[in-house]
Amino acid sequence: MIDYKDIKQGSIEWHELRWGKIGGTSSKGLLNNKKGVFDSNDTLFTDILSQRMEDFEPSESFESEAMQRGNELEPFAREYISNYVDVEFTETGWLQSERNELLGISPDGITSDYKKSCEIKCLGRKAHFDVLLSQAIPLTYVPQSIHYFTINEQLEQLFFICFRPESPKHFIKELNLDSSVNIGTLATKYELTIRECVEMVNENADKMLERIKEQEEILNF
Repeated sequence: MIDYKDIKQGSIEWHELRWGKIGGTSSKGLLNNKKGVFDSNDTLFTDILSQRMEDFEPSESFESEAMQRGNELEPFAREYISNYVDVEFTETGWLQSERNELLGISPDGITSDYKKSCEIKCLGRKAHFDVLLSQAIPLTYVPQSIHYFTINEQLEQLFFICFRPESPKHFIKELNLDSSVNIGTLATKYELTIRECVEMVNENADKMLERIKEQEEILNF
């Protein structure tokens, strides 16, 4: 794993570094779910192949009010979870897998020994209280949580936090390789350990990289 700690998240350099890579938000395409919840590998394959075949071009990215709020609150959430766990979580730009060139992630927080990390969400009022009532990580964020362990083989604990200052409570869920997660739906659960999910992601990423390189040779011929 290569740590690009000097790259600022959201910068042009950061976007260029992530070009043609599968990060946390797109990693759901590497999870096989027989119920078809996640994006098909073909969708992710075409997207990554097209990026790799064309030069990176910076473009203006749209930032919604919710995204702007999340960016503003993230430092406070990182300080809160640091105090909660009693370790210092710092932001880093990008963690690049050395096992597979397609894979990487931008952690919201990580310790200097890489053994602990945090994923921060600053949700709207209703979504935050949905999490408080269910006491579970929303399914849409489960693949991203798994991806932390896929990229960082030294990772022992991930702290998923939903942080909302207006709420009487924040939500914190600790995950490790033996934690069970649902990659199905609420109605039809498909539960695996994170360790099993990481094996699945790595296997599918290897197949995708091989397939992409085959197509690159054909298209460049």
